[in-house]
Parts: sequence; structure tokens; C-alpha cells
Amino acid sequence: MRNVLYLLLVSLLMSCAGQKTKYSVEDVPDPKKNGGGYISNPDHLLSDGTVGSLNEKLSALDRSGKAQVAMVLLKSIGENEPTDFAHKLFNYWKIGNASTNNGLLVLLVEDAHRLVFETGKGLEAEMPDVICFRIQQDYMIPYVKNGNYDRAFEEGLKSVSAQLYNGNYAFDKDIAPQVEDPSLMPEDTRLPEPQGLVAAPAAPADRATDPNEAETAMPTGVSPEEGVISAAPFIEQQAPAIDYSKTGDFNGSAFFAGFLWLVLSAAMMSVFFGKKRRTKKGEDAMPVKMKDMPNDFLRPGLAGLFMIHISAIAAFAYLFFKKGWMINFLTVFVGYYLLWVLFIHLAVLLIAIRARKVLGGKDRHEQWQSHARTAHKLRAARYIFPLPFLWFYLAWLKRRMARLRDEPYDCPNCSRPLHKLAEKDEDVYLKKEQVIEEDLMAVDYDVWKCDTCDYKLVLDYTNVHSAMSECPHCLHISLECKQTVTKKRATTREAGWGVTTYACAICSYKHDYRFVIPRVSESSSSSSSSSSSSSSSSGWGGGSSGGGGASSSW
Repeated sequence: MRNVLYLLLVSLLMSCAGQKTKYSVEDVPDPKKNGGGYISNPDHLLSDGTVGSLNEKLSALDRSGKAQVAMVLLKSIGENEPTDFAHKLFNYWKIGNASTNNGLLVLLVEDAHRLVFETGKGLEAEMPDVICFRIQQDYMIPYVKNGNYDRAFEEGLKSVSAQLYNGNYAFDKDIAPQVEDPSLMPEDTRLPEPQGLVAAPAAPADRATDPNEAETAMPTGVSPEEGVISAAPFIEQQAPAIDYSKTGDFNGSAFFAGFLWLVLSAAMMSVFFGKKRRTKKGEDAMPVKMKDMPNDFLRPGLAGLFMIHISAIAAFAYLFFKKGWMINFLTVFVGYYLLWVLFIHLAVLLIAIRARKVLGGKDRHEQWQSHARTAHKLRAARYIFPLPFLWFYLAWLKRRMARLRDEPYDCPNCSRPLHKLAEKDEDVYLKKEQVIEEDLMAVDYDVWKCDTCDYKLVLDYTNVHSAMSECPHCLHISLECKQTVTKKRATTREAGWGVTTYACAICSYKHDYRFVIPRVSESSSSSSSSSSSSSSSSGWGGGSSGGGGASSSW
């Protein structure tokens, strides 16, 4: 008796485990309320990778304003009729923009062997019922029959995109062969009476399909005896097809790459060229560190950034609209990199031309100081953009600076060549303040001496890598930042402020420089909460269905 009860219990548990979830319209998980996206896949009929890929493309399609597409894959809806279920679900979610009604629902019900398209009122002109049916038959049903739902929905979305962007759903006739089986006829009875479409002759008897093959129904107004509607006259009026599997796509990763380059470009413009310091005059003028001093020849600043970004936008627009390229992360990243390569070449050329003009009448010491700041700013660029021209220019600049600093000077008294003292021998000829500057590694002094008349020449060479600043009191490069203290934190209502304390190592000058902390924007202060809630709070567009679409069985 116990064995019998055990077997009954096991049988009951197995039957419960194997039972499919039967969804009602209200029970179908809404992707907009469950982490965002456009795909409801509660039974995992699509792989996670395919869901992610499709969501990116559906998001791009939605942003373009062409259509808001929802995809739903369910194992069972019980006794509900799939076409009616799709219509109710469409209006329950309100798919599509409220003003344009550009919604499209793609519903697959596995146990009913049904694939349904439900279109919004505003999409019926671009996606008429006959086109919906052809997309199902030519690009989805062949893969659905083999259980390859991933490929079916990928190919279906490509065809829908081709129809919306190019006016021709047949994006690649070689990949998905046309289905000529007369048994595959549209099941949807909502198709309006076709205008200007010629009915194909009925299929011969010898081409009858297997009884086990798919059953489909004809659109309204066309009986099985009249044959399958031929879409050829409709297609002939459209533009040539473009392969949307490879071209004409713009996914979300491209925007991330663009934002990344927006930040990188601003940082590189500052690092490579510096920027003109606009400081207040007087005691509260914040000192400028030697390493932050800009070069003397070219500071593109905002104009350079504007030129780069406008060029990038123009290039990507040309590739997208004229060439039909896929604009993704790699395309944007490589495109911006190549633009920066070109920009660096032009910048170095302009620097070389301007340096020759500006430094023409200056002495060797001034020329070295200007070249040092230029080389310091561009040195980082040679590793990010390993260009032969840039390396050649920096190598030439290094040799030029060596000649400017090391070639002997002539004595102004006796015209004999001076000789440069060694580092260990020059301190006796330096002032106390100059020795301190060398100890701080802010300045390196060269001492030239005439052996004939004992004339001495002392030249200062600023360390462009130093964090020291010029003291406003003694004018030596000996002012150092000691500490930075925030006195009042910035809020969303008002700005904050703080003080930076600088002290001179030579004359004991000390001053607190006040700085302002910009007010915190409300969007940035609540970015984490708003971003997390935006995906859940943002729903569908408020559209409605007029009953258009098509249905196929397999």
C-alpha cells in the first residue's frame, strides 16, 4: 500500500512539474516594468545573448521614431486564441507612440504553433498585413519549424527594419528562400481587401503539401480557391533592398563610445596643449604650477574640440546614411582615433610653423624655455598616437634643445668661448635662493665662465615637470601647495568654497587662496536613483492597435 501511495505521489509531482504555465494577458511579464527592454521571455525560449542583442536593435529602432516593437515568447496561453490574445496584450501595454501609434507586437505561442504580428494604427501603411505575413513566412517560420527561435527573431527583426527604413522587407533573398508552398497561407482574417494586388493562380494538384505540414489561413477577402496573393507588384514599386544584417544599424554602444571620446578628447586637449589660464589679479590670483604652464604656440581649446566632434558627427552621418554602415562601439572608437591622428599631425605642423615665426628674434635661453613647455605637453601624445611624424618632431626638438643649452657662449668682454661648469662646481657661483630652487628641483641653473677675464653667466632652466609655482613676493620658483581644505560643501541649492594654502620655501610668504566649489546639479546628485527608476518607470508610449497584422502557423 505504501508503495502504491509513493508511486501516486511521484506521478502527481511529475505531472505538476511538467505542466506549462498558462499566461493570461495580465500575467505576461511587462519588460518595461522588469528591468527595461522590449522582450518578454519568461519561458526562456530565447537565449540571454540574443535577448541582449535584440534589445539594442529594438532600442535604436524606437529612438529613430520608426516603430516601437515588443516581442513576446510564451509556451502556452491556455485556451486563448493567439490573435485575440495579441490584440488585447497590445492595447493592455499600449505599445507605440501615443501620437503616431507606431507600435508592433510580435507574439509566439509555442504549444499553439502560432506566430502573430499586431500593428498599431499608424504603422499599417508601412507594415500592411500582406507584408507582415511575408516576413513571417520568408524569414521566421523556416527557423521556427527547426526550433531555432533565436535565428527566427533575429531574421524577423532585420526584415522589419529593412521594410521600415528602405521600404522592402526582402533584405537578403539568398539567405531566406521564398516560400511557395500553397499550404502556407496567412491565417489572419484581419487583412483588408487588397487594392491593386494580383492574385496568383491556384497551385497545381501535384504540389499539394503534406498533411502534417503547417496550416495557415488566407487574408480576409481571399478564399483558398483564389490562391496566394502575389506581393510582387507591391515590391516592384519599392527601392532596391539593402542588407540590413550588415548595414544601416546604430546600436547603444555607439553612444557610449561617443561619450567616452567626449571625455577623453577634453582631457587630451588639456594635457597635450594646455590652456590659457584666466586668473584673477591681485593676492587671490591662484598660483600656476610649472607643469601646468601651456605651450606658447598652439592652444586649440574649445575650438579644437568643436572641430574634432563636428568632423566625427559628419563622418558617421555619411557612413550611416550614405554608405549604410553599422555604427557601433568599434566604428565610433576607431573613427575618433583616426580623427585624433589627423588632428595631432596638423597641430604639430602648426606648432613647428608658429615656433619658427615667434622665436625668430629671441635668444637661445628664451627659445629653450618655450620648446621645453611644448615638448613636455606633447611627450604623452607619442605613446597614445605612435606616429612617425610626431616621434620625428620630438626627436628633432630634443636635439635642438640640447644645442640651445650646451653650445658654448662667447664672452661679451673678450669674445673668447665660455665653458660650462660641472654641477658640483657651480653652487659657489649661485645665490642662496638659487641653490634652494635647485634643491626643490624647480629650476636647474647652468653657470658659464670665461677662463680669460673671469666673466660669469648664470642661466635658469625651469623644470617643466615641477609642481612648484612662482612666489608673488620674491619671484622665485619656490611656492608650494601645502594643503587644501573645504570650508563649505556644495549643495544643490548653493555653491561651496574652500581654501588652498601656499607657502614659499625662500621668503616664508604664506597665503590662503580661496576657491569656489560649483553647486551640485540635481540630476547628478540623484543620477543613480533616477537611472534605476527610469528603466522601471518608463513604459510603453501609449499607443493602440487598429487590428492590423498577420498570423502564421507551423
